[in-house]
Amino acid sequence: MACTVAIETEIDRHYGRQLAEIGDSDAAIKAVSALPPAQVTADLNAAAQYVTKLPACNGKLAVAGFCWGGGQSFHYATVNKDLRAAFVFYGTPPTGDVLRQIHCPVYGFYGGNDNRITSTIPKASDEMKQAGKTYLPVTYDGAGHGFMRGGEAPDARPADSTAREEAWKRWKELLGKL
Repeated sequence: MACTVAIETEIDRHYGRQLAEIGDSDAAIKAVSALPPAQVTADLNAAAQYVTKLPACNGKLAVAGFCWGGGQSFHYATVNKDLRAAFVFYGTPPTGDVLRQIHCPVYGFYGGNDNRITSTIPKASDEMKQAGKTYLPVTYDGAGHGFMRGGEAPDARPADSTAREEAWKRWKELLGKL
């Protein structure tokens, strides 16, 4: 099985106690957004080194993240040449020449009712194409931001539930091809 480093899992492992002490979600978002990029990358590198040495890992490394973590997953694809894939769930892309440093396919998972994020897809698609890189975004009609989490709730909006099911299926299929 490919080893996927989930951004939020890594952030929670290192910073979870501090975030729990912060209080409300606005304060937590502010704190996570203020994490030094070099530290986030170093933490991900440490997690990648650890997970690829586990007996259950076949040595194939992929990264996945959600929201802020989705953006970090896209960014991590620019700095880790060993990645086999980056899975970006409703995260924003880096822009410009940095995209030329990507050496793996980037798969996007986006909600159709999440214009703040989905509005970045056309530019990212053009920039990735110009850089000769693979970027395969899918936008799920009617789904909102955070549909992977929201779609599992008992009272989930139908579009979020459908998007979650379809995204899970796509993600597992893509992981199986690594």
